[in-house]
Amino acid sequence: MKTITFTRKTKAVPVKRTRLSFVDTLATASLGPRSKPSRTFLSSLGVAIGITSLVAVMGIPACLQAEAQAEFDKWGANLLIVSPSKDRNTGEETPLPKTAPAMVDRIWPVKSTLTLRFVEQANAYRTDKIPERQSSGISVAVADGDPLETLTTTMASGRWFDQASTHLPTVILGSHAATLLGADVGQRVWVGHSWWAVIGVLEPLPGFLSHLNSTVFLAPQWADQYWPELPIDQILVNAHPGQIKAVQSVAAATANPAQPSGVNVQSASQFGYLQDYLFDLFAILAAGVGAISLLIGGILIANTMIVSVMERRGEIGVRRALGARSGQIGLQFVLEAALIGLFGGILGVSFGVYIVFCFAAYFSITFAMPIWLLGTAAGLAIIVGVLAGLYPSLKAARQSPMVTLRVN
Repeated sequence: MKTITFTRKTKAVPVKRTRLSFVDTLATASLGPRSKPSRTFLSSLGVAIGITSLVAVMGIPACLQAEAQAEFDKWGANLLIVSPSKDRNTGEETPLPKTAPAMVDRIWPVKSTLTLRFVEQANAYRTDKIPERQSSGISVAVADGDPLETLTTTMASGRWFDQASTHLPTVILGSHAATLLGADVGQRVWVGHSWWAVIGVLEPLPGFLSHLNSTVFLAPQWADQYWPELPIDQILVNAHPGQIKAVQSVAAATANPAQPSGVNVQSASQFGYLQDYLFDLFAILAAGVGAISLLIGGILIANTMIVSVMERRGEIGVRRALGARSGQIGLQFVLEAALIGLFGGILGVSFGVYIVFCFAAYFSITFAMPIWLLGTAAGLAIIVGVLAGLYPSLKAARQSPMVTLRVN
């Protein structure tokens, strides 16, 4: 008796490959750094040194730049003098409108202004016994505005005019004027055939402002009783750092919209050129040393990742045999390098800021750290990590599972 058997053909069902989520890939990428914390720390330390150098090399010049900026401000680098201009042909002077100080003060990069009206027919003396022809080169001016902010100075003694003293016969002396007159706070000087009480003496003004050291400043409200309708001789304009050119370009048209050609705008151009030159040198120095430091950090990460790929061939082979794609293997090692770079970037930024702070504290200068530098440094650390791990990740992704399992 024959037995008949029936066989049923079954179709092979293709196994659907699954993709790892980004969170799973990130968790897998963190296995290497977590399993080898000492090596990970040493690798990230290379990036940290590079980022520390970058932050320190850019932060220290930023502190020096801030200190230099303050010194340049004292010398008048951010100061403009707006004054009437004389016609070359006729020699006539175009007066500034009374609204000019208020209009110039409204220019958005302007920090503060000081208006000066010189009293040509008045001289200053220590007593009323000195002949009028002996003026000693001391000028007399009526000042309106904020002198301490505009001139970037302080009072050597006494105070500037306030609401009460501006209506009284009071004066402020420039440093050289106080020396020539031999007067100080609490004493009197003879100006314009009357006595005026000295309530303050200014600190010496350097550079572009030195001509004001020999000036006696009169209380505005009281002086208007003696010399009404004095024309505006100068408007001293203090601009925010880096905005001097923007203010200079619109100052004439703002001061006298009807006749901008009748306005003379003078600046301490030599200080501006020197300032730009020094700051460009700071930027070149920071970029050069920072690039070298980052290159060294990237080489250290690349070396670490190559060693990591060689040591983890077995892991790569098992994952490839279980169906992991080459792109997933490559992404794992790229993310691993990025994590090392990020950790090194955080360490580097912290160390760099601390070094800059200690430098500023030791030399007693202004601590200045650009906010953008902190985020940029951390971002550069990640980019360096990714670029450094790119070749090892491609090398890991191209390895055959049979070769890696046989080698191990």
